Amino acid sequence: MGIPRIVVEDATGELCNSAGEVSFGCRTGCSIVLDDPIAAARHCAFSHDGSFRVRDLGSVTGTWLDGQRVVGSVEVKEGAAIVFGVSRVQAKLEERDGTPTLVLQLARNGFWWRKAGKKVFDNDPDALIRSEVGFGRFPMLALGNRLAMLVGVVLLLGATFVASVMEPLADAGPLVPTHAFVTGKGAIDATHANLARCRALADEQGCNVCHTTGQGAPENKCLQCHADFATPQTFRHPYVGDGKLGPLPGITVDQDFCVLCHRDHQGEDWLKPASDQLVGKCEACHGDGAARLDRDALLAKAPATPLPARQRAFATYRFPHDQHLAANIDCAVCHRIDPDVLARKTAGQPDDPGREDFAETPYETCAACHVPGAAAAGMTAEQQTKWRAKDHQWNVAWHGTDNDGAGCRKCHTQGDSAGRTVFGPGFLTVARAAATPEQHAAERARYTSPQRLHTAEFEKHAGGKACSTCHLDGKVATAESTPRTFWHALHVGDGALQPAAGQGGKVSNDVTAGCLSCHQDVRGQQKLTDAMTAAYHWPTTEAAQNACKDCHREGTQPLLLTAKSTTIAADRRSTAIAFPHDVHVQSKSFGVSGSMAEGCFACHTFDRPAGGDEFAFVPRVKSGAADCSQCHTGHAEVGGGECQQCHPVETGRANSFLLSANVPPGTPVRGKPAPDTPKRAWPGLNGFSHLSRGHVAEGITCATCHDPKSLGAAKDLATVPVPDDATKACRDCHLEKQFHWR
Repeated sequence: MGIPRIVVEDATGELCNSAGEVSFGCRTGCSIVLDDPIAAARHCAFSHDGSFRVRDLGSVTGTWLDGQRVVGSVEVKEGAAIVFGVSRVQAKLEERDGTPTLVLQLARNGFWWRKAGKKVFDNDPDALIRSEVGFGRFPMLALGNRLAMLVGVVLLLGATFVASVMEPLADAGPLVPTHAFVTGKGAIDATHANLARCRALADEQGCNVCHTTGQGAPENKCLQCHADFATPQTFRHPYVGDGKLGPLPGITVDQDFCVLCHRDHQGEDWLKPASDQLVGKCEACHGDGAARLDRDALLAKAPATPLPARQRAFATYRFPHDQHLAANIDCAVCHRIDPDVLARKTAGQPDDPGREDFAETPYETCAACHVPGAAAAGMTAEQQTKWRAKDHQWNVAWHGTDNDGAGCRKCHTQGDSAGRTVFGPGFLTVARAAATPEQHAAERARYTSPQRLHTAEFEKHAGGKACSTCHLDGKVATAESTPRTFWHALHVGDGALQPAAGQGGKVSNDVTAGCLSCHQDVRGQQKLTDAMTAAYHWPTTEAAQNACKDCHREGTQPLLLTAKSTTIAADRRSTAIAFPHDVHVQSKSFGVSGSMAEGCFACHTFDRPAGGDEFAFVPRVKSGAADCSQCHTGHAEVGGGECQQCHPVETGRANSFLLSANVPPGTPVRGKPAPDTPKRAWPGLNGFSHLSRGHVAEGITCATCHDPKSLGAAKDLATVPVPDDATKACRDCHLEKQFHWR
């Protein structure tokens, strides 16, 4: 069964055959235009909603079905008579070619006629109708109407000379926002300098900038400001892509071409009212009307001609668009109209055509799903629970947005800016001792240890073990408190001082024989100790003490190590960054991957003092290890590397942090130039706006233009497909509903 249709016929034949709504009225734009002195401009409409129905469109005289006034939507049955104005239709319900059809037989002026040649009415109803459309059936009413007409004529004559009277009488209604802006007094920015010329014309010509007395608003007036619409290179107007304005059937060029669709003085709702003469009817301009137009053949002759693509920079080019679509996250959560764009649109101001309609997605929106405990931003609490990323939770203790910047405070200095405390690029520093390997070896001999009685060990030596089993250098101290030198070689396993490539992380993390077996305290060390603080001492953490207790004890009592107080000479003091060991050692990448894959050995190495043997190796800081920018340019690796989920680093490409911070390409950052922002092809500047009436209409969704299947296949923003003038979904919709297509 086909789609129900409505057919209107009169004595001359078929007037209309439509599958949609059919309207009757006296104004052009109705499906059936009546020559009826009583019918309203848009009087009534017939449609199908489960059954054929009729409704009145707010007329004064009403619509009558079988003698009853139509209120709301009323079903039309077989044989029903519907009267509106002095017109009448007789309804028939038929089935034509298997399609339910409502046939309306129109009788024009069914209640008003005059005898041929006599110009008199044939009956009283005709006379009554004549009096109703005249000055009135009652003498007093007719007199009052004549007096009102006389007063109106006087006012109109007076209005010609009195501005205070003329202005309110001549006010045709609100202009569309753009025209109101041009004829108003709002500021015009340099981006749209052409508007200044248009406003100058409006100030100079007044109403005549659009109107010519007695001729309405001819096309040549519009072209004063819109001359580029008639230029083939701009393609800004869909009907004149070839640079030619008309002619149209029954329309003379340089008269009504523009105002056929563009009405003004009715506010924004009357911009492009979808005139029945053009929309969806190619035959209005193409073909002679003698035969049915072959639209497909017509389109084949004029294929889509999109404007040349431009290159657009993307700071977030690696954003995993497909993963978010797979979670069925609403597009509006991330894609929100820029308030400034919306404000300019509402005020009628043209916006920068190069700027996007959507504002940049705020960090709070991402945090709502990715940061534990974050508030729901741009979504409801239920949506947050539904969309929360289970496998991609971020530890943002170093993002600087939580706990009043506690993470930033660990490394960066603070200063005052306009009365508020801010973090600067400078780092916290501490006084450290600068020493050669020889000085370092001598300095580490500053601590003392109580003498061991070796009671338990002597018992074990009864089996024939030599003293040199423990005293590797063959020397045994006899003094009670003898200064002792700490050597790493006596405490670590073979190869630990110079681990093979890729093995440093394992040595660092080995809690039994590696660095962490003794250096457990660095897990909580928020900064380096001052040079004047004794560096060699009995460790303070229980875990580190347990490691030392295995050897440094006498029976069950620990032998506490204490350092001698020594003053570091001024010429050996230097300023160093107060390196926070805790966040580095506790990082997920420590000893595993990235720049911290080698653990402690990523920054430290061992060196042998001159004249020292293999046991005299001393730890040293690698050249450049004290320069945070080696790893943290653009905050790379901050927060255990979790930031790299959104701000990844790739050889030869820009760091996303730098991009989002709008660092210009080539700007020196920690001694390295910031690279170019990645770009991708983007549709040319074609005047498209997400805020236009056709794109916010009922039934229009993101999926109408953006194919979900193609979007789902795009791994990142660099490959997300963007519709342009050649997209079939856009072409089909525009051809049928709103605009022509070039």
